[in-house]
Amino acid sequence: MVSTKLVSSDVNEIESKLKTFGGDMVRIEFLENCLKQLIPNDAKRFCHLKLADMYAYKLMWGLAGKNMEAAADCATTYGDKINFYIKEIAFLIKIGDYLMIDKAFKKAMMCSRTIQEKESVKTKIKEMMFSQAKDYESRNKRSNAAQIYERLLEMPITNDEERKQLIEKLGALNSKLGKIREAMRYETMAKRPLEPRKSQDADSGVRKVSFEDLGIDSV
Repeated sequence: MVSTKLVSSDVNEIESKLKTFGGDMVRIEFLENCLKQLIPNDAKRFCHLKLADMYAYKLMWGLAGKNMEAAADCATTYGDKINFYIKEIAFLIKIGDYLMIDKAFKKAMMCSRTIQEKESVKTKIKEMMFSQAKDYESRNKRSNAAQIYERLLEMPITNDEERKQLIEKLGALNSKLGKIREAMRYETMAKRPLEPRKSQDADSGVRKVSFEDLGIDSV
């Protein structure tokens, strides 16, 4: 048996050695051993991306998200960073880690250099969250669905019409869950004009981050 402690230093070596191991857990151990060593940035990114895929395959969403975040931190272009942060969010939605979702969302927004990129990030994240919430509803996991709808209501990714629909949806869901006080609160909200959304750092910070802050040498 080939030792997983025999660490390789570049992407081609790591990829070649990875193929010699039979099981996923052995491959994971090898990649994690690689990351404990001093290896080039592109090799670190490769290892983290591979680990994210392997953990996701095993439905270990938290570890998949952690490695995707690390891959984003290793990325050297804004485009790659945005893609990796969005993939991290896709994993985090599975476990309802909304604090980390907010963090990844803000990072993705800071990497967005144009209005179009910013709107694209918002749309992708919104679609993922709505899709997961609808899946929960289809499986009668109303509490999980309500948590996502609550986050969608707060995050600056939904428009006024969507927010009205979310308020109505939350009223109905809380009623089915037997949370009468919460249901009444949302029913009251539905009858009133929409309150202004609270200020969000993600929007205001889009242009404030520097290349150096994000570890980028050039666009």
